[in-house]
Amino acid sequence: MARLPAPVTATCDPSGPIMHTLPAGTVIVCAQAPGDGARVRISSPAGWLDAGVLDRADPAPALTIDFETFQQRHALVQPGDTYGIEFPFSLAMLEAYGPDFLTRAFHASGVMGADNRVTAILAMKPIEVKGASENALMTVSYAKDEPAISTELFVKMSPADMNRKFGLAGMSHGEVQIAQLSQKGIVPVDTAKYYFADYCTDTANYILITGKIAFGVDPIEPAYHKGYDFMVPDAGNHYQVLTQALARLVAAHKLGAMGHDIEAHFPYARAARDFWPSDESADRLDRLIDFIGRIAPQLFIAEGSDPAFLARWRDDVLFGLANKDAVIAFLHADPDYTGLCHSNLNIDNAWYWRDAAGTLHAGLLDWGGAGQMSIGQALSSMLMMPEPEGYIALQRATIATFIAAYRAAGGIALDAETVRFHYKASVFSTAIWIIVDYITDMLFQFSEEEYAGMNDRHDARLTSTGLYSAIIWIDNMLRDWLDDLTPGAACRQIVAQQTTLATV
Repeated sequence: MARLPAPVTATCDPSGPIMHTLPAGTVIVCAQAPGDGARVRISSPAGWLDAGVLDRADPAPALTIDFETFQQRHALVQPGDTYGIEFPFSLAMLEAYGPDFLTRAFHASGVMGADNRVTAILAMKPIEVKGASENALMTVSYAKDEPAISTELFVKMSPADMNRKFGLAGMSHGEVQIAQLSQKGIVPVDTAKYYFADYCTDTANYILITGKIAFGVDPIEPAYHKGYDFMVPDAGNHYQVLTQALARLVAAHKLGAMGHDIEAHFPYARAARDFWPSDESADRLDRLIDFIGRIAPQLFIAEGSDPAFLARWRDDVLFGLANKDAVIAFLHADPDYTGLCHSNLNIDNAWYWRDAAGTLHAGLLDWGGAGQMSIGQALSSMLMMPEPEGYIALQRATIATFIAAYRAAGGIALDAETVRFHYKASVFSTAIWIIVDYITDMLFQFSEEEYAGMNDRHDARLTSTGLYSAIIWIDNMLRDWLDDLTPGAACRQIVAQQTTLATV
């Protein structure tokens, strides 16, 4: 933390041009120090400053509560952290709170004029798609017309199920923070228009209200579904614009363009993808291997069902699950390869349109879990479910696109092989544990006889139930292990390096 106002220079030389002056109290992350330690390079805003002005910062405050406390508090109505207004956290509560609450909220956020008010909630249409939240499209009316505000809104809150709500509680704070920052015009990508959002640390409840995205209304493309890229015209171009948007976001963070208090909103590495393998992981992994190798090998790449390959793969997966802390720590050890990221930038978490010249653009949605994390983790989260036949090529193209777009936006030159190594290692924290501990059980809703009657993954029984997405996610994971650099090899290299350092 800067004890005094701290000038940041572009190079280690203190006589060089001053790029920023950090106010006293600014929390920064040190990325590197030369041998004498007199000056240090910092992560954001990227540059160098005098080490003598720094004091060790206090740990970032916790944003989540333990399960016992959560059980006691999650049904309580309490004020939000930002606006100090008590807010509803279910659609039924929102309808009961009615236009009076919306008027207070929109006045507090400044989105609506002080001489205006919400007069009625005319419609509340829940979005019946299972996900990490309770969502609805809401239509309201106002006392007077204002060109800058719409009657068609989107509402997002915590899921109703208590256990699911607790498990996802840590994701919502980042989404609320991004929404609030978007109103200030410092988020360098398109987002849905902000109306109101708040989070309550004491209860882990939140509410988000934005403008409605008119999917399918020209020029906006229809909404797409995760894992169904074969229905997306020119899916590769869509991943390209998502990647470019992510690069702009990370670059703005690193350049200090999102403010000097970014650590207060998004503490370093807090959004890192982490997981806790269950006691049943090994048994579920064996069931998955039996599914791939014996029950339904025709659904996957042929080499992935080879018994010798699956045996090696099993060893790698169990090794990675056992050493996940070392891998996640490695991914966040070098701040140059971390940044403020959208943590789940799948093709369905955006809206798309083309300009008059035919150029594709994207606005980003569903910011749950947003924060500082490994760039490799963010990229591997993005590429969970593209069509398997083009997955490895898309992976390489995405890394190249990110590096080029990041550099063009003012970021430093990243090493492609380092990003690729991080990508491969991060697959343990962004895909494998979910596949093993959650997706495996979903596969057995069909009998072995039914699977035997399926020619390939395009069988209607798979595409109509959503299992198509699960199958291609598993297939892509197998292809990662058939590549020249595998997640298992990356994990073993990381663990070996850390073991060597520990013994020196």
